Amino acid sequence: MIDGMPALRPGPTDAAPPAPPARAARLNPLAVLALLLGILLSPLAALFGHLAAGQITRSHGAERGAVLAWVAIGLGWLWLLLLVIIAAAVWVALAS
Repeated sequence: MIDGMPALRPGPTDAAPPAPPARAARLNPLAVLALLLGILLSPLAALFGHLAAGQITRSHGAERGAVLAWVAIGLGWLWLLLLVIIAAAVWVALAS
C-alpha cells in the first residue's frame, strides 16, 4: 500500500494467455527420399537433397532432417562424380 491506496493485484483479465501446445518438428519426407536415393547409388540424391535442405531452412524449425539432406547431397555428388568418371573411362576405352 502506498499513501492509503490498496496494492494492485493482477485480475483474471491481466493474466497472460496460455501458450499453445508445442508441436514436434516433423521429418522432411524429401530428405528421407534423398537419403534413400543416395543409398541406392543415384545422382538424383544431390538434387532432392538440395530441395529438402531449402524446405527445411524455410520452415524455421517446423521440419527436421537437415543432416539427412546434407548426407544425401554428399552421396549424390559422389555418385555423379563416379558416373562421370566411369562414362569417361568407357568412352576412352571405346575410342581407342
